[in-house]
Amino acid sequence: MKTISLFLFFGIFCGVIVLLTATDLLPQRGMNITIRAKSGEELALYKDSYALVIGNGAYPVKNGWNPLPGAIKDVKEVAEVLENHGFKVTLKIDVTKTEFNQAFSEFIYEFGKNKDNRLLFYYAGHGYTTKAATGEDLGYLVMLDTPSPTNAAKFDLHSVDMVKFVSDSKKIHAKHVLFMFDSCFSGTVLNLRNRVTPSHITDRIKNPVRQFITAGRADEPVPDRSEFKKAFLNLLEGHVEEPTPDGYLTGVELGDYLYRTVPKFSQGQHPQHGKIHDQQLNTGDFVFVLPQKSPEVHEDTGIELNTIATLNITSTPSGATVYVDSTAIGITPIENYQIDTGIRLEKQVNVGLELSGYKSRVKKITLKGGQEFPWDVSLEKMATQPVLPKPKADIQETIVEKDVGVNETELEERTKEPVSPKPKPSVPATTVEEDVNTNAERQLLSPNVPEKIIGKDGAEMVLIPAGEFQMGSNYRSSDQPVHTVYVDAFYMDVHEVTVGQYNQFVRATGHRAPPNPGYALTDRHPIVNVSWHDAMAYAKWAGKRLPTEAEWEKAARGGLKDQKYPWGNAPPDGTQCNFADKSLSRNWGSEGRLVNGKRVKADDHPLDKSSDDGYAYAAPVGSYPPNEYGLYDMAGNVSEWCFDAYDENFYANSPRENPIASIIIRDPKNNGTTIINELRLSRGGNWISAAWTVQVSSRNNGALSTGVWITNGFRCVKSVTP
Repeated sequence: MKTISLFLFFGIFCGVIVLLTATDLLPQRGMNITIRAKSGEELALYKDSYALVIGNGAYPVKNGWNPLPGAIKDVKEVAEVLENHGFKVTLKIDVTKTEFNQAFSEFIYEFGKNKDNRLLFYYAGHGYTTKAATGEDLGYLVMLDTPSPTNAAKFDLHSVDMVKFVSDSKKIHAKHVLFMFDSCFSGTVLNLRNRVTPSHITDRIKNPVRQFITAGRADEPVPDRSEFKKAFLNLLEGHVEEPTPDGYLTGVELGDYLYRTVPKFSQGQHPQHGKIHDQQLNTGDFVFVLPQKSPEVHEDTGIELNTIATLNITSTPSGATVYVDSTAIGITPIENYQIDTGIRLEKQVNVGLELSGYKSRVKKITLKGGQEFPWDVSLEKMATQPVLPKPKADIQETIVEKDVGVNETELEERTKEPVSPKPKPSVPATTVEEDVNTNAERQLLSPNVPEKIIGKDGAEMVLIPAGEFQMGSNYRSSDQPVHTVYVDAFYMDVHEVTVGQYNQFVRATGHRAPPNPGYALTDRHPIVNVSWHDAMAYAKWAGKRLPTEAEWEKAARGGLKDQKYPWGNAPPDGTQCNFADKSLSRNWGSEGRLVNGKRVKADDHPLDKSSDDGYAYAAPVGSYPPNEYGLYDMAGNVSEWCFDAYDENFYANSPRENPIASIIIRDPKNNGTTIINELRLSRGGNWISAAWTVQVSSRNNGALSTGVWITNGFRCVKSVTP
């Protein structure tokens, strides 16, 4: 058998090559970097490279800014990658304005003296925009001691004005300086633009330049989990195709790439980029030397083996989410998405498209190294068959007014055998050779029943079809036995009820506001510290109700059969949900913290230290992929209150149709005395839950008398009526 060896090689693109010896093909160390322009001219570009990286995350709540733990993680990653690219990095974390000014001044005066150096400044944290008397935007960076902008004088005193960067940048002798801000603000002084067309390298690139790139506009909140950082590092590390394939990444190319890429993964966020208002400092361009792909070469013949296959996917209409082997890679159109086929030059993947209101498309394809796979898909609108599920009385009012129990007659009626639709056979994964409609179950519904509606509270709700499913599992005694359950069709909130939605309810009704959980909350975080009674009150106000336990589990399973999690049988690895993993351990420290009245230490908790979901506490809703019904966060994040009481033995005698565990139970330890059950169900697990407790079958409970939990939230449902 012939052996296969690997060697590093630079392809020649557009006549541009990197003038390096074979031993220099590792990441640049910043010493005497020389490049070749398109004209063939050799340009001695840099002698040394320096970076100042600053991240602010531990903002005091008293100042009115949400903490950003993700910013600290991000700057550490940025610092590491920049060091690998030859930058000598100074990293500062959680600084006040005084500390910021000192670090920035020392950086530019110590390393900015030599005109042959390149300097990079990277900041992650809060930004803010105010209006000047002239009407122009003024941008600021928010430090740890920056108060709320409602106190204008103190805000100005303790924040960093973007004018400082412009004035100080003119004091720097280094010819190329790049400022990157993973924060959102605006400022006309920066001359930021939406698009600047990249071009090939010319001898003008050696001219001085001061460039600026921001993660978004003034009115666009930057998420704690930064897609801006991720896109930047993916490009710098060579994980995605470079915009102009010449082995270099210029500041203009980087700004344009981030502007086009970040909105695909963080909707409503549009990076901006531009150069300083100064003709002597805006004609050059910052340059990174990129790592190159390493094509395999047959040892005997020297034939190059290109292992990279390229996906180009378009859809009509556009905007469909594209999945490769269940991982979302963006929305259509997808251009030049690269997949390494390995040494065999061949790899099979499942490519799927999902768009609300249209049939999902899945195709198993075989990718070959060096080849492009184009797929232009015409999505078909959802088609349905007129079989309307039997209407049932809404259960909302059963126990809202009096917390004593459900109507016994109603429970008896619900035990009657249902007239359920004939289940459709599932399509085995091994047979997906052509396009498959994964929404077949929904075609049982009447065309008069829309797939999605908007609730009175503004929340999007998705239709969960009527039908049977296998409820429970053999994993824990409380989840046994596995039994067949039929539920009527209903609508469920796509997301957990958010802080913003709950605040609307509080303002409208005067209901008590929940206590602060002790970690940063935005309007997109799930509401927590709400009791079962609070959740019931919100649902009634919104014209909805809480889901029964059976409805919740059917919805969480998403139509999957005999699977442990909303996505399948594989345990969570940090990409599917928010649960107890090393991100929790990293942010808690040795002392741990109080959770629902108990001190929990990371070292004593069943953490998955091999996974990192990016959040130590609850994540904003929709931070992870949805299940097959389009529901987000059905595993982890926050536990969700259900309508039912909790009865450990309920499954053994559960009605087959629309089961509800009664609040009135009989106590076997007290001669069968009828009592009121104070326990209520919650499902789905939360950010402190071990992996096995976020399974769709796992049942949890809480007593009404013990108040609220920082791990508990809820979502609502609404019955389908004719």
